[in-house]
Amino acid sequence: MNDVLNVLKKAVLLTVGTVSLVIGVVGVLLPLVPGTPFLILAAICFGALMA
Repeated sequence: MNDVLNVLKKAVLLTVGTVSLVIGVVGVLLPLVPGTPFLILAAICFGALMA
């Protein structure tokens, strides 16, 4: 059961991190979308994924 939760946690972190990274890059290019909070969220997700 613990292995399933670990795999699910990693999948969620990877998905949220990737989506946040894409939105953050779009936010850098478009003036109305804030990019920095999404890039910070992506860094947190990827950092937690590596730990």
